[in-house]
Amino acid sequence: MPAEQHSELRHIHATLEWQGAFASLQHVRGHAFTVDEPAKLGGKDAGPTPLEYVLGSYNACLQIVIVMIARELQLHVQSVELESVATVDRRGLFGTAPVSPHYQRIECTIRLGVDDADGVAIERLKELHRARCPMYNLVKDAGIEQELTWLVSLSGKHADAAVRGA
Repeated sequence: MPAEQHSELRHIHATLEWQGAFASLQHVRGHAFTVDEPAKLGGKDAGPTPLEYVLGSYNACLQIVIVMIARELQLHVQSVELESVATVDRRGLFGTAPVSPHYQRIECTIRLGVDDADGVAIERLKELHRARCPMYNLVKDAGIEQELTWLVSLSGKHADAAVRGA
């Protein structure tokens, strides 16, 4: 197929440089970052673990897509904060039980401050976010349970105490 038919496809390239034991230096698009395991697992704790990077990337992706869609909907974002807690059964990694070694569940609290928005616009934002966020959908497609709690402040006043949705 001609290249122009797939002009929206992007290839992400990463290389790994082993640093000994469990540590590695990752190179992506001119950036580098260290991945390691804690000392209690045999690493030197030189950086976050792969799963910790995944959770941080999850938060960052959710935030980026929230801001992008809010701009499209002409919502004026004043603040956005995310906090996620992921549950993993380490017995899978250690081979001591027949359980999956990846996350079983992610709970995320999204604190969003916006000006001049109504409930309909916020619901549209959440709907589009669920449909378009790459990490949300990657996690969903992997069968990992997600719970998003949206805490939305409108024009400085707490409008929605807690709006749950996944």
